[in-house]
Amino acid sequence: MKNITLVLKPLIYLSLLCFVTTVMAQSTASYNITFSSDWENETVDPVKGNSTAPIPGNAHWSNLVGTTHNSDYTMVRMGMLASTGIKNVAEAGNNTALMNEINSTGDANQWLQQGFSPFAAISSATLSNVVVSTDYPLLSLVSMIAPSPDWMIAIDAINLRDGNTWRNEIIIPLFPYDAGTDSGTMYGSPNQVTTPFQPISVLINQGPFNDKPIGTMTITLNQVLSVDEQSLTEVAVYPNPTNGILNIRTSNANPLKMASIYDVLGKQVVSLQNTNSRIENNLDLTALNKGVYLVRIEFQDGSSSTKKVILN
Repeated sequence: MKNITLVLKPLIYLSLLCFVTTVMAQSTASYNITFSSDWENETVDPVKGNSTAPIPGNAHWSNLVGTTHNSDYTMVRMGMLASTGIKNVAEAGNNTALMNEINSTGDANQWLQQGFSPFAAISSATLSNVVVSTDYPLLSLVSMIAPSPDWMIAIDAINLRDGNTWRNEIIIPLFPYDAGTDSGTMYGSPNQVTTPFQPISVLINQGPFNDKPIGTMTITLNQVLSVDEQSLTEVAVYPNPTNGILNIRTSNANPLKMASIYDVLGKQVVSLQNTNSRIENNLDLTALNKGVYLVRIEFQDGSSSTKKVILN
């Protein structure tokens, strides 16, 4: 796991011994991604049951697989024809072709795969600590409903970014999909190749399914891991050294949220909450002893910076 990285570069020294540092915004984040199924006969579970037919005794799910990618790549999408990789997952739970498709494009950056436990209709799979970057912020996943002709659950290009920030939690009810490559109508139908292939479609009130979801995908942010060198916010802390008044200037785009002063033993001695989102703030250090202090600057976007300050 990558640690949070803060890069601080002096840009210019002013007559007040002002220095400007660059504080980089979020660029990578870690997520946990869980699909939990509710695949059950509606007569057994009238509340969540989504199957109008009995569930097969060997009912299970193939591995939850997919990728994080950019907007130039499409793994699975309703209304489009299934790729060979999606066909093989939906019909047989075979991931090899899809993995090759993903690994052969520069628009996807990682292969994701996780098995289900238990081996049953009602089960779950969790992809833990998936690292996502701003270059590849979209998430697509698929798993076979097994046994079935060519049925699956899937998510298509879910964006984990909300503007300039990472989304904290996404909860998506999922429905069964037909890959459009086999014409079977029941769980145990023999192979019936669809000619020509049909676009991927949702199986709501079709085949053995009613209009209830077959499970839920929950995507939860663990932590922001690093910062984006392409998204810089300026902060000026001056004068340094200071005789008592320390000024902090930030940008309108990402103003100061909180500033805290610590002595060299790690004790907080002064703090400031910027409740009005001002870009100009100052801290009065005149009551402190002369020496070296650390100022921790927290910004509205969640990033932070720590600098050394000398009090004369």
